[in-house]
Amino acid sequence: MSGKVGDNPYRASGVVATVEVEAYDDNQIQSNIAVLGFYIAVNGSLVRYNLVDQSIDEYFDTTGVDAGNSTNELRSLVSPYYYYGGTGATITEDADATGEDGLYTWYKWTDSGATGSFITSITQDVEYLIVAGGGSGGTNHGGAGGAGGYLAATGLELTGGNTYTVTVGAGGAANSGGTTQGATGGDSILSGTGISTLTSGGGGGGGKYNTNGSTGGSGGGGGSISGAPGGGSGGAATGVGTGYAGTTSCGDAAPEFGAGGGGGAGAVGPSCSGGGSDGGIGIENDIIETGTDVWYAGGGGGGSKVTASTAGNVGAGSNGRTEGGGGRGNSTDAAVDTDATANTGGGGGGTNTQDSGAGGTGIVVLRRLTAAGAGIADLTLQSTDVTALSAPDYSEIVMLIENAYGTATLNTDIKAYVSRDSGTTFTQGTLVDEGTWGTNKKILGFHDLDISGQPSSTAMCYKITTHNQVATSLETRIYGTSIGWR
Repeated sequence: MSGKVGDNPYRASGVVATVEVEAYDDNQIQSNIAVLGFYIAVNGSLVRYNLVDQSIDEYFDTTGVDAGNSTNELRSLVSPYYYYGGTGATITEDADATGEDGLYTWYKWTDSGATGSFITSITQDVEYLIVAGGGSGGTNHGGAGGAGGYLAATGLELTGGNTYTVTVGAGGAANSGGTTQGATGGDSILSGTGISTLTSGGGGGGGKYNTNGSTGGSGGGGGSISGAPGGGSGGAATGVGTGYAGTTSCGDAAPEFGAGGGGGAGAVGPSCSGGGSDGGIGIENDIIETGTDVWYAGGGGGGSKVTASTAGNVGAGSNGRTEGGGGRGNSTDAAVDTDATANTGGGGGGTNTQDSGAGGTGIVVLRRLTAAGAGIADLTLQSTDVTALSAPDYSEIVMLIENAYGTATLNTDIKAYVSRDSGTTFTQGTLVDEGTWGTNKKILGFHDLDISGQPSSTAMCYKITTHNQVATSLETRIYGTSIGWR
């Protein structure tokens, strides 16, 4: 069949139809692709999702955000991740170590030679662990040192701007031979305006020859023995917090002449059968790393007189040493681990003629919710650069936001910009509502933003700003952003 171009075989030949072809609007498809990219990124837990002429960031980490050119950018600590404008607490402290544990930040003081300090700019609750120094062991059938006082709790409110003073108790000093009573450990203290002073008492010293153990801390010192039935009794636990008395002397006749173990934060020393008594068990605590328990405040082991080659010769202190840091007891000629572990508040081991064990130094730990009390503020969120294949003339943004409180007025309370020269020059786009993706959650975007007037470059980035943000009145969260160009 022949005919002219445009002929319709079903009408008279030569009549040419005129068709107005409307320009195709692909904005909705672009938005759908961006949103699909968001969900692909979420499903794959991708940090940043780069396509040809497009980059999508779901904020799984902070690598896509230029922190140096962003202000008040706070990121949620749990999934789904989002950015919002806020000012976190400013902490001023001189802790000996600090670190993060999930949603929390912890601060640890371990130096018994100087006081420490902690100041938070906002009022907030903290969790604390305060363990005093353990007592040292006695000599000449010496009883063991008791554990330092143990205090631990959550919900302590610290007032913003106040200075809180930290004191770490020293361990009782070791004794060198002779007939010497064990030394009491130093107190660990947290004090400051607005709280009742928290004091963990130092552990009691172990008894010397035929002498009772000293009172104190989580554990009193263990009693000593003269070789006759009876001997010394264990000291009581008098410090604030959890604690138990030391045990009485236990091997009341030759050849053992065993002395009592120091009391721990978890129990008195177990009964012994020959040799010195074990120390009382301590208490587990995971304040530094959730799920990883550390033992604190175990009593030391009591000493005995028999030689190293004889069964039952050493006041084992196995509970004290491995379950709370307490030292092992010592016999006539055995040199074993009599010193308690540092910064556990364990009691030192008792001894016969060797040096007695030193008490373990104490420890103070504070832990706070990292994002607690963050004040809401206006946000500037600028992305890191993505390199385009060539200098683009047009750009677009699609973003996922949540009106957590109130409703942000587009282009007033939330604005978006694009740059092709690494943020030196920005052009603002006009955001429009492109749909919802959940309760109070909106898809916003603009398309075909002319950026050809910017200096020619291929360093693409975006900037999002929020304005008029007020806590519980207007809070806007950014969950993901796609930038595209052509």
